[in-house]
Amino acid sequence: MTERVDQNGWNGRKRFLTTGDSRRLAYIDNGEGRMPLFLLHGYTDSSRSWSLIEPFLAGHRLVMPDLPGHGLSTALPRATLEAFVDDIIRLVDALGIERFAVIGHSMGAMTALVLAARHGARVTAFASLCGSLQSGLLAATTLGAEIRALVDPIDPQSPFLREWHQCAQPVDAGFMAWIAQEAAAIPAAVWQALYAMIEIADLRQAAERVDAPVLLLAGDEDALFDEPHRAALRAAFPKAATEILAGHSHNPHWEAPARVADALLAFLKKSAG
Repeated sequence: MTERVDQNGWNGRKRFLTTGDSRRLAYIDNGEGRMPLFLLHGYTDSSRSWSLIEPFLAGHRLVMPDLPGHGLSTALPRATLEAFVDDIIRLVDALGIERFAVIGHSMGAMTALVLAARHGARVTAFASLCGSLQSGLLAATTLGAEIRALVDPIDPQSPFLREWHQCAQPVDAGFMAWIAQEAAAIPAAVWQALYAMIEIADLRQAAERVDAPVLLLAGDEDALFDEPHRAALRAAFPKAATEILAGHSHNPHWEAPARVADALLAFLKKSAG
């Protein structure tokens, strides 16, 4: 059973950090619990991506930013995963947090990996949800061409967005409507710049610098980061805890938030010793 979440009020919970170059970084900090956990969403999503799982992560202080160019956060002049990480560290410091765990989904998992590699002294645990070391989507799908063909305004009801947000299990319709609306609100040029950023990312060397405990979570019906991506992650992190969710897609935290939360909480408890 999915806990009811006030999707209409989600954006009203956001606070804002102004960066040194006058950009706005939006985030939600639930302020609960002593153990900070940063949740980094995927490409074209926002902090709302974690709204369904939030009720199941009691006991942790959840910090959920809108990554640059997403939600209510200003886009970067030149998007890189390293620049995303710099913004997260700015937020960490602004909130007075010294050490924290991080989970990322898809693009957010790639960002979280770079974060753990660059700031290992501060990251207590790293969980990758449907992540990848090298996305390489253009070579295997028509997705790149479809994204390059996007023009403004983007229709939230378009066949492209319906396919983009396709799930293997039923997901709350109100939540999905908001997800589509917010993705459509991202300018086509930002979609394209962010996609180009993901396509050129190669995190194999960064993975070698991650010292924190690692959890690899994925759905076995993930059509974007499928088994070759999962195998590469397992090879990079041979000591990682691993859980594959049968019958779930690229968005298992939407499809089965309680189950994903249980896996994450068990991992965090074990990591804390």
